[in-house]
Amino acid sequence: MCGITALFRELDRDISDDAIEKMTDSIHHRGPDDGGTAFFTRNGDGCWCPCSYPQATWRCALGSRRLSIQDVSQAGHMPMHYRNRCWIVYNGEVYNFVEIRSELERLGYVFLSSSDTEVILAAYAEWGTDCFARFRGMWGLVLVDCLRGEAILCRDRLGIKPLYIWQRSGMIAVVSEIKQLRHIPDIAFNMNTATASEYLSTGYESADRSFLQDVYPVPAGTWIRVSLDTLTASPPQDYWHPERIAVSITDAQEASQMFAQKLRECVTIHLRSDVPVGCALSGGLDSSSIATLVHHIQQDKQHSLHTFTATFPGDAVDERMYVDAILPAVQATPHFVTPQPTTFMEEMDDFLRTHDEPVGSLSVYAGYCIARLTRQASVPVTLNGQGGDEILSGYWQSYFFYLRHLARQRRFLPLAQHLLGATTHKGNPTLLTQIPVMLKRFNARRHSTPQFRLKIQADEERASILSKILVLDEQSWRLAEIRTMFLPRLLKWDDRNSMAFSVEGRYPFLDHELIDLCLSFAPHTLYHYGWTKYPLRIGLQNVLPQSLLMRRSKVGFEVPQVKWLCGSLRPTLEMWLKQDRPLWEYVEREDVQQLADSMWNLQGNRREPGQILFRLFMFDRWIELFHID
Repeated sequence: MCGITALFRELDRDISDDAIEKMTDSIHHRGPDDGGTAFFTRNGDGCWCPCSYPQATWRCALGSRRLSIQDVSQAGHMPMHYRNRCWIVYNGEVYNFVEIRSELERLGYVFLSSSDTEVILAAYAEWGTDCFARFRGMWGLVLVDCLRGEAILCRDRLGIKPLYIWQRSGMIAVVSEIKQLRHIPDIAFNMNTATASEYLSTGYESADRSFLQDVYPVPAGTWIRVSLDTLTASPPQDYWHPERIAVSITDAQEASQMFAQKLRECVTIHLRSDVPVGCALSGGLDSSSIATLVHHIQQDKQHSLHTFTATFPGDAVDERMYVDAILPAVQATPHFVTPQPTTFMEEMDDFLRTHDEPVGSLSVYAGYCIARLTRQASVPVTLNGQGGDEILSGYWQSYFFYLRHLARQRRFLPLAQHLLGATTHKGNPTLLTQIPVMLKRFNARRHSTPQFRLKIQADEERASILSKILVLDEQSWRLAEIRTMFLPRLLKWDDRNSMAFSVEGRYPFLDHELIDLCLSFAPHTLYHYGWTKYPLRIGLQNVLPQSLLMRRSKVGFEVPQVKWLCGSLRPTLEMWLKQDRPLWEYVEREDVQQLADSMWNLQGNRREPGQILFRLFMFDRWIELFHID
């Protein structure tokens, strides 16, 4: 796991000679173990080649900060090259590098390290850009192909690892974090008002853009070719096509068995590491499943599994009792942290600098605290359960959407079986209480207008993510859950939190082979009598405690946000509302005051106004802290 920088420029573009070092060193936290740079130019024969710095005038530069996970020796140093022909800076993990390496060795390749980075280079030398479809893992990388005079940018299928591109006449920058761009002379940090408007009105932001103009994420699951001669970038090329996967598995028992087998395989390869690996444990079904499988896979090892949990004693969102229930089964050494609102205020600016952009809720801060706890325990890698809800349609709104689809198709018998089955002793009656909640929420989103819009006209007006997904068919909905709805921002926040403390987060549920398998399951195999994620519950029924499998309540990864906003943080918010703030240029102060009053005066549901108020508070501080125009 690392942080990377790439700069491409024409010779007449002025940039300080040490810009690449400054940009790379600004993300030292992503790679405290090692660092390096490489520079390239065209020689007298017109060929691209490495050049000495600062003696030669460079046209292309690469920088890397390394968190050593696979092959912690200097043999894994980056930038790394293959016969001086191809160079790479790379952030991520390719978990099946062992198998790919064996295949390449049979083809005659010789390796000098045990790192996955060297395997990527050899794979590219053998298969070109077709190599990316062979990889299982997460990555953001830049390859400089000196023979072809081009660079290849590539990002993993789900965008687990970040990779941003910024371009203006005569210069292209590619970075792991937006903060690196601040070391480019005269760069303007102007707000992308379309992103800001969507964030303020819905809490979401599209995965294909950032909060800043001219700064864009490389789309997940794509690669881009950059000509070193002309500094032109090709359109993104897809190498993953989940939309082509046809439903082929209709039996629930078969789906459950196949899921359990594949998940165990995914956890096994996600454990490949030359440093200690722990688990983030929330007490929910997904993270508990991962921790339990890790324990079973590593039973022959002598060391104890370390788990990391945020707790909120006495609050409804606290899941300590469920964590305590799973700990004996995994024989773990547990670590706990209790985030505090006062500590959040003390650390808010550092927290925002970590993320470079506003975040959506205070739960992101809880993840920040867990990442710090993990590093304090000297565990540089953690597995967690992120993605389980997305690949198995585990959210209540997913179940509601499925039932809604049955009703629209006039398939009333299976609809009745779900509803009546939820009332039986084997069912989950929580479904019946969630349906009216979901119905009200969906209708509100369909007919209401956003409570907050920017005063200034957005650069582009686009329908919100939520309005678009309401018209999707069943399979398109499932793809949207994985690629569009919640997951992109959750992964972005997880990456910034963990890497702020030099911790690598891994996500076995997001292995693309497991996702492809789940997309082949017929929708009816995912739900049963009010239970979601049925393949997981049945597939792991001999591994997980029954109390966890049949737990009826579902609590997301949350903090007592409303309690904090109405308690310890209220004086700060009251003072903030009275001040002259950058926010008032974008929204009406009176509207924000009314929103806060409705939450503080117990007028109806306080959760929604609390979420909006926090977003506004973060947005305002972000504008001020980063001097956004």
